[in-house]
Amino acid sequence: MDTKKFLKDNAPGLAWAAVVLAWFLIPLAAKSTGSFPPPPLAAKDLAAMGAGAASILVSIFVWFAVLAAVWKIVSIFLQKKIPSFTISDQIPTIVIDIVSSASVLMVHAIHVTTVAARPSYFVAYPWWAWACTAAALGWNAYALIRLITAFEHGDPNYAQYRQFRHTEKASAKEQKGGIQRRLTLVFSTLLLVIVGVLSAVLLRDFGQTILASVTDNGGAIAEHAATSAKTNAGDNIAISDYFTIEATKNKKASFPFTSLTYYRLDPKKGNFIVAASTLPITTAPKPADNAKAPDALNMLRDQKANTITFQAPVVLGGKVIGYTGVVYEQDVIFAPYFRTIIKVIIIAFLFLYMSIFLTYLIGRGIVAPILFLGMSVNALATRLAAMVGGSERVSADSLRYEDRVGSRDEIKRLSTEIGRMASVIRGVVPYISASTLQHSGRDSPSSERRELAFLFTDIRGFTTLCEGRSPEEVVTLLNRYLDLQTEAILANGGDVDKFVGDEVMAMFDGPEKELNACRAGMAIRKAIAEQQEIAKKNATAVISIGIGVNTGPVVFGSVGARDRMDFTSIGDTVNLAARLEGANKTYGTKSLITESVYNAVKDSFLCREIDLMTVKGKTQPVRIFEVLQESTKANRKLTEIKEGFEQGLVAYRARDWAEAKKLFASVAETYNDEPSAVYLRRAELFELKPPPAEWDGVFSMTVK
Repeated sequence: MDTKKFLKDNAPGLAWAAVVLAWFLIPLAAKSTGSFPPPPLAAKDLAAMGAGAASILVSIFVWFAVLAAVWKIVSIFLQKKIPSFTISDQIPTIVIDIVSSASVLMVHAIHVTTVAARPSYFVAYPWWAWACTAAALGWNAYALIRLITAFEHGDPNYAQYRQFRHTEKASAKEQKGGIQRRLTLVFSTLLLVIVGVLSAVLLRDFGQTILASVTDNGGAIAEHAATSAKTNAGDNIAISDYFTIEATKNKKASFPFTSLTYYRLDPKKGNFIVAASTLPITTAPKPADNAKAPDALNMLRDQKANTITFQAPVVLGGKVIGYTGVVYEQDVIFAPYFRTIIKVIIIAFLFLYMSIFLTYLIGRGIVAPILFLGMSVNALATRLAAMVGGSERVSADSLRYEDRVGSRDEIKRLSTEIGRMASVIRGVVPYISASTLQHSGRDSPSSERRELAFLFTDIRGFTTLCEGRSPEEVVTLLNRYLDLQTEAILANGGDVDKFVGDEVMAMFDGPEKELNACRAGMAIRKAIAEQQEIAKKNATAVISIGIGVNTGPVVFGSVGARDRMDFTSIGDTVNLAARLEGANKTYGTKSLITESVYNAVKDSFLCREIDLMTVKGKTQPVRIFEVLQESTKANRKLTEIKEGFEQGLVAYRARDWAEAKKLFASVAETYNDEPSAVYLRRAELFELKPPPAEWDGVFSMTVK
């Protein structure tokens, strides 16, 4: 793979590498951390909070992601040495992409679940952290899809099913709601409901437990502070010491309060003032101007200030001399609850995210046998229906049932029975002609006029080859040659109409019927040439083959007796194709075609004009051509043969016998060209005995 193609194919991966390096470096350069510090500092940030294990994991994930990004860039120079770890569609490369993107996601997830204690965390979450999280999630999903695709492409059965699903035979309903997709949707939805219900119930109970614990704890602190204030009503130092001790204990509390304050009633002014607090007096919460002491312990919830306050009266001698207040920030109280919600959301999302891919993969093992069975049956039924309908050529090999079911259950047994049925059908088909099979559904004999192309072949030297052989050996040998020709015909869209001894009659239909007939002829010539080489090595008789191709209108219909009928083609088009096959003996050619065929294939095949002739029983001359080779495969030698021969033909028809002999002799001697030798003899004869003045160059063939 060249560097330009590599860069094009790996552009998404290189873009991801750039995102990771930017995620790692830009925040350091900007020195702006926001809620989430730069990745290199995230581990230190967590370690400072006492999250040792989390800080270690973050360090591992950060450096793996960075090293994977660096590797992406370095892979540009190593693609040819270790392609499995550099090219984007290779499984090791995909796994690296999955782990690197998951590492970035884990860095953010660990930091969020460890540090986030209130909604304001996400308000201060920097935009680049959001962007990188989204990019990591997208790249991870894309890599997982690539991994599943790579596994599917590695399974030839599943790859064939994907092609089958997108054909016209696959219904739109199947494409939109396949079993595997519905299975994934059902299990993912079920998992989401289960996790959602459990999470909602557990979080509700957890929230109530936290609130109850804080209520008990806050009420107890307020009452203890009130008792201390009453006991030490005249000793301000003792009260101050108590609050100092409470402030020290608060630092290690599970639910630390914001402030603990003693509000004393000023007997002169009749209002409450701050007498003692865990905060400096100047910053302690001030009582309202119309504040009243509570009659008993109570709880006040201020949604606007986002606080919860517990108040307890200080009663001395039956008179209220003040009250204590413990203030909690709701965000502090519900920090564990908030962290739990975040963890639940992240874990639920992770399970749902992974369940989509895992269910899809696991579902393959359950659903795949059904899908493969349906695909195999559909393929068999479609081919059989196409053969009967006439849109596909009849071939027993095309009706082979492919058992793709690898399981050992009822589906496997059903697949085996379908295979046995297909074997019976395949055994009967070769004994039924294509036309008979395609018209077997008609109630009465019928015929129609059609435009078809016909190819006739005949084996030369077959009689000599069969000398001294038993009838069984002759049949085996003949079948081998007929099989070679049949394979070439069927492979090029043709159909064998009948076998007559060692002669084959084939027909071609469709817009490219002439091209397909010529391609089949070239394929037959190639197969026979290979057999000739084998015969030469074994010192046995060498055979050759003559081919004739014509196209035109024919009558196609039922022929035969009432109880035994066949479908065949009748008309001059068929007869002329058969005459052309025999004319090869006259000209020393291999494949002759009519002018109508030539006009259809001249842009695809290198052909040369052979003659203007009339066949036995006809007076209208026919221009015939020899097919030399496909244009894309023709070499310089064939081009020179064509040019030299046709120049000689021009001189021949102009009665320039000397020039014609010169040109034909040159081609015949240089390339051992038999048609040139034939014309050389004709020119020599005409030079000795010129044709009559009315001679128009037409050659009359008097044999079939």
